[in-house]
Amino acid sequence: MSKFGESNYDLATCQLRHATQADAKFLGKELAKIDPWKTLKSTPQEFEEGFQSQSTSTNTYAVISQEKPVGVISVRYPWLLGPYLGFLGIIPEAQGSGLGKVLMNWLEETAKEHSARNVFICVSDFNKDAQVFYKSCGYQEVANLDGLIVDEYAELLLRKRLS
Repeated sequence: MSKFGESNYDLATCQLRHATQADAKFLGKELAKIDPWKTLKSTPQEFEEGFQSQSTSTNTYAVISQEKPVGVISVRYPWLLGPYLGFLGIIPEAQGSGLGKVLMNWLEETAKEHSARNVFICVSDFNKDAQVFYKSCGYQEVANLDGLIVDEYAELLLRKRLS
């Protein structure tokens, strides 16, 4: 089982749970409407399928706040001596509420508990708000992956050293 493999987590201002079909359908529809996924032409159906999938190394959770699904976080572990944050999306109504910081703190603290040295994230080069957010959390760009998802854009690989 992954170090991030519990089926539920209770955090300071939200809960994480493996997404139900209803969670995945709602969140897929909402997140496909906003950037970066709108620009990358992601579909609600792709999200719905992906949000419900689990593997031995990747766990995906619906973020629940005030008993409603408001986001998704997906973590792959292990990946280069630490976790890789494969997806973090918060619906517009819940953005700016501090949930992102709570989720990043959970990710980093859980990684430290398991002696991880790093946390990695990819962010689209046009997604300036996400870049500012991750850099405010202490992440630094370590690689530019040109055309990783679509030819027109690069993904920036960010890293935070934990030890």
